[in-house]
Amino acid sequence: MRIFLDTEFTNLGQSAQLISIGLVGEGDALFYGEFTDYDPEEATPWVREHVLPLLSGNQLSRAGFAHKRPTMLVQGDTFSISRSLRSWFSQWGGPKSVQIWADVLAWDWVLFCEVFGGAFFIPEQIHYMPMDLATLLWSKGIDPDTTREELGQVQWSHPKLHLAKHHALYDALLEREVFGGVFSF
Repeated sequence: MRIFLDTEFTNLGQSAQLISIGLVGEGDALFYGEFTDYDPEEATPWVREHVLPLLSGNQLSRAGFAHKRPTMLVQGDTFSISRSLRSWFSQWGGPKSVQIWADVLAWDWVLFCEVFGGAFFIPEQIHYMPMDLATLLWSKGIDPDTTREELGQVQWSHPKLHLAKHHALYDALLEREVFGGVFSF
């Protein structure tokens, strides 16, 4: 199973903290979480302008299907999101049955692993070697600086979520669409 990952975080430094996380499977499986334990003072002016306005806040708990598989929408601290992610990943069963894909994954992968306490503690379903969409594009002769909107379209919406570029779930959905267009499932 391929899962497409995107995160939004406070800054591009060692003090980066997760703000939100979006994961999208090849089928209908979706996970979106908003963290409540990041320090908003760590957010750069760019993040304050482009990311924070897209957060759904406590509307996630009223989204109607917040704790049903294959979709999970959660808001909470890192521990509660880690617990929800473990539950969500359990639907794929065996060890290394999930391959994580992210677009220019350097930040996403490290911060994702930190949700679980580090790379040695990720759920057993997740393969330890993530895949990079930008590298795949480059290998297919597509300029990795091409905007992802030029390469794909998001075909999913939800009335409680403000889906737009720099929303973690939107970006993960877009990654899946770009991957499907470049490298069919």
